[in-house]
Amino acid sequence: MTSTAPTGLEALRPEARLLHTLATPRWSDEADALARHILTGQRELDWSYFLDQALRHHVVPLIGRNLQYSRVWQPQEDGVLIPYPWIYVAAYEANSRRNRALFGEFRRIFHDLGRAGIRHAVRKGPVLCHTVYDDAGTRRMADLDLLIEEESFPEVSGVLSELGYAQGLHSANGAVITPYARSTRAFWSMHLNNKLPFKKPTSDPDVDFFEVDLCLNLFQRKSRGAADTRTLLDRSVPLRMCGTDARALAPADHLLDVCLHLYKEATSHLSIERGKDITLQRFLDVAESVRLMDSGAAKEFTALASRSGAEREVYFALAFARRLYPDAVPESLAESLRPDDLGYLDEYGELDGKAGRWTTAFLDRLFDPDRRGQVVGSSTIPHQ
Repeated sequence: MTSTAPTGLEALRPEARLLHTLATPRWSDEADALARHILTGQRELDWSYFLDQALRHHVVPLIGRNLQYSRVWQPQEDGVLIPYPWIYVAAYEANSRRNRALFGEFRRIFHDLGRAGIRHAVRKGPVLCHTVYDDAGTRRMADLDLLIEEESFPEVSGVLSELGYAQGLHSANGAVITPYARSTRAFWSMHLNNKLPFKKPTSDPDVDFFEVDLCLNLFQRKSRGAADTRTLLDRSVPLRMCGTDARALAPADHLLDVCLHLYKEATSHLSIERGKDITLQRFLDVAESVRLMDSGAAKEFTALASRSGAEREVYFALAFARRLYPDAVPESLAESLRPDDLGYLDEYGELDGKAGRWTTAFLDRLFDPDRRGQVVGSSTIPHQ
């Protein structure tokens, strides 16, 4: 069989190609055949590297669901092609339980915000789980992201406080929340578009603690673009999620959001230091969101990206997502927003005010666990 992996992936080590193949929200006969081709065509694979990369790219539950469904790890004859497949399946089942617990908590928040008449829109995780991924257990979530107007913050803070949340650091066992330092609060207020996270202890064995992240603007303070939060909330749409009625960003606004988020995480010093800068999950979020858009929403999206001055961030997200998932991201969509100068695609730190340049190509550093060693400088964002 001839590999049908996107151009460039064929040159990567087989573990990276297998990871890319198995980490798909849409299992198909083609994915099945390609996975079996890679598995049977190699004498020995480095399974420690494979598992480490699956964890780093946040796709272990997704792989577990696909292994459970396809059983590509089990050939016709005796033996297994993937050792300990139950590890991935168990991660999928555990993440399904965890997400159900998160959805239950999020449902209470949506209900109380709605009862208080506070305008908001749910971002990223829950929206993606209910619209992009056909099984909510396949995508791991960290927190609940909400877009709100700045003048609504005191009311939102009051609702969250009544539900047991507080802004602060959690203890090692997640049982105690201590306030952030005054200097940290001042820095975030002056330089970032998010409020410091709200956290809530829980005794649920599948969740360390509940966390809510309040965003005041989709664009970072140092971004070149801009979008009015009030207008975005005016355009928000009803969406049934977490077992209740809620509101999400309109499709074009949602795609703008995930593109901006990917750019921020892929290039920020803090994300690079934490190893969360470029992950298959983030590129899947963008690619699958594009796949679901109809032609009308796609035209609206390109107009929005141009109008808000987000061409650089959006092209960055679309161009690299297309490198990995060309069947989901049309070339015409990416090229319609192509900037004249593409030198920034291999840069990091722009939003930190400390730009640097990667020394390796995108696909090489995507699967390099030591890529942070190339980075000059460090994050100045306090979290204490």
